[in-house]
Amino acid sequence: MKNLTLIALIVISTLFACKKDKSNTDAKLSLTEFNNKFSVPTQKFNGTAAAAFSITGTKGIKFDFPANAFLDAAGNPVAGNVVISLKEVLSKRDIVLSGKVTQSNGQLLITGGEFQILASQNGQALKLNPAVAVAVSVPTTFNTDPMNLFVWAPTAASDSTWVLDQKSRVATTTNFYQFNLPNFGWINCDYFYNNPNSKTTITASPVYAGTAPSIKDQRAYMVFDDIKSVAGLPFVLAINKHQSYLNSMPIGLKGKLIIISTDVNDVIYFGHLDFTVSADLHLNVPVAPATAAQIDAVLNDLD
Repeated sequence: MKNLTLIALIVISTLFACKKDKSNTDAKLSLTEFNNKFSVPTQKFNGTAAAAFSITGTKGIKFDFPANAFLDAAGNPVAGNVVISLKEVLSKRDIVLSGKVTQSNGQLLITGGEFQILASQNGQALKLNPAVAVAVSVPTTFNTDPMNLFVWAPTAASDSTWVLDQKSRVATTTNFYQFNLPNFGWINCDYFYNNPNSKTTITASPVYAGTAPSIKDQRAYMVFDDIKSVAGLPFVLAINKHQSYLNSMPIGLKGKLIIISTDVNDVIYFGHLDFTVSADLHLNVPVAPATAAQIDAVLNDLD
């Protein structure tokens, strides 16, 4: 499944579909403005490669690096200062903003939290030394269910998806999921969602008010109400619609279907619609420009 990089998200009202005055102009948010305000932030930390050190993200994910935890591209031990980059994804809002939906080759996952961690020295990417163990603690603020560990990686069936790490084990304590870091990159505490209900295929289409804009990018997401999961709906040219993986969605699940678009002038368009999964459900979603405040209100309501 292709990496669904998030562009934007919002509630659309008929007011924005009708007005053509200054208020409508003010509602137009650019891609740059959206990314500046809503992207999952990258946190930076400094450490010394030859010494043990620890870092803790603003949302509470902690890493304990032993001495000599880093290798250069050629596999040689690294000395001197290193820079650690961290993105923490511990809510449905964060999942949507990061674009790392909770699916493994189309199968739904329930998540306890995701993160991206990278290391570099003088701008050059570093590798994790497999001879050491980097202890990770992910706070159980998002979920408390027992978890497995997944890594973001290419497969024979897709360019990249969440792949179960067969070697890693996740211990669940009162306050944390704890495990050893398998590598640098995107990591996810998950388990496969098991729902006995019949499965169906969901399709969705955007409905633009007035003259349809020239769209250069468009994404669709299913954000579920009662499970910690966000699914992506890729656009399928053969049917000219967004479509879930075939027969993958359990009937009865509820949530919000979100469509996010960018036109050729880098103006963001947003729309969402509540849904209850039924057999062969199709959703027509009103999509239009909206303000940053409206976007923020919808994002904050996802959890």
